Amino acid sequence: MPAPLRKLTEAPDIWPPPGTSPASTDMQGWGVTIWRGVCGTCPRCAKAPIFNGYLKVHPVCTSCSAPLGDMPSDDAPPYIAMLVVLHVLAFFVVMIFRYGWQPSPYAYGAMLVALVAACMVALRMAKGATIAILLKLGLKRAVLN
Repeated sequence: MPAPLRKLTEAPDIWPPPGTSPASTDMQGWGVTIWRGVCGTCPRCAKAPIFNGYLKVHPVCTSCSAPLGDMPSDDAPPYIAMLVVLHVLAFFVVMIFRYGWQPSPYAYGAMLVALVAACMVALRMAKGATIAILLKLGLKRAVLN
């Protein structure tokens, strides 16, 4: 007798679920998986979004039931986003202090707004990529009793 089907809001205890065929839980290669995460779609099926808002993650994929909400992507995305954005910011810091570039106060304000926008975009992309990597590796958040 086959196992009862789970609701789409329930995540399996382990990923991939036991008793499933490997073909049903296979994921694409690393590049495709990470790209799907960066784009904000499910890393496994690419049919449903990862996010339910700006950074809130769906508990499970609405299409393939992959446990997206159980991936422990807590601290890695902010560090990745800061690493990327601050390297871009370093170019402007070098231009200002090394070469004596004197932008107007309006230009400083525009750079600040652009920096905040870049941080927000990079954070969402980094979180999607981190969830994709963790799902590909099969690492889920530990369940506490």
